[in-house]
Amino acid sequence: MTSQSTTTKHRVFLSHSRQDKWVCHQIREKIEQAGGSVWVDVFDIDAGRNISEEIKVGLRKSDELLVLLSPASIQSDWVKHEAGIADALDLPITLVMMHAKLEDRPKPLQDRRAISINELPDYFDAIGANTESV
Repeated sequence: MTSQSTTTKHRVFLSHSRQDKWVCHQIREKIEQAGGSVWVDVFDIDAGRNISEEIKVGLRKSDELLVLLSPASIQSDWVKHEAGIADALDLPITLVMMHAKLEDRPKPLQDRRAISINELPDYFDAIGANTESV
């Protein structure tokens, strides 16, 4: 009898402003290279779908909300909406600070863990460690 193993990927919902799309794509690629999976609206919501409902489904299927916090995303109603849903679902939320100040965090994110964008390599390493063979 042979032993089979499956890989459980750490599932990350990546919240961002459209103005930060390029950085978002870079983060997505690095998480996937580390063995995680990423939910991003532009890839995971089909045309014609209810955006708010699809976001809820995406968050329910995720292990964590990762927010790319920039001056643009601080102003984004969608980022605040996603953070509010994640908070209600009791999902861990990590903020990646990109040209943003801690004191500028929107209300649903004020008490959440924040890392500098320069600390992302450590975050990617942790994703790899969280991807387990079962």
